[in-house]
Amino acid sequence: MITQKDGHPAAETTLRRDARSGQQYWMHAACTSATSGKTLSVGVRSGRSGASDEALVTAEIPCDGTVTVNGLGTLPAEQSVVFMEGNQSDVPWGYAIIAPTPSLPVGK
Repeated sequence: MITQKDGHPAAETTLRRDARSGQQYWMHAACTSATSGKTLSVGVRSGRSGASDEALVTAEIPCDGTVTVNGLGTLPAEQSVVFMEGNQSDVPWGYAIIAPTPSLPVGK
């Protein structure tokens, strides 16, 4: 796994790793905000050089401190980039983990 600081003003960190062919993936994500109803979008896109910036899959997460769990299905067998989008100025913390289904507990 490679961790890269991308210079984003909010110190956004991008994690990259090759997905495995035929593997099912889950996403666990959460964030907090003092703004009621605040949400962020978590996306996964190709990490290949020259690939489209279009997300392969996205999910909205409420910034209320609860963990959001989504099944993502399979991803292309290549490097993927996980990112959070939206106005993060009032989001003191957040995370998104994409991992093979067997390695993460199923959400509620």
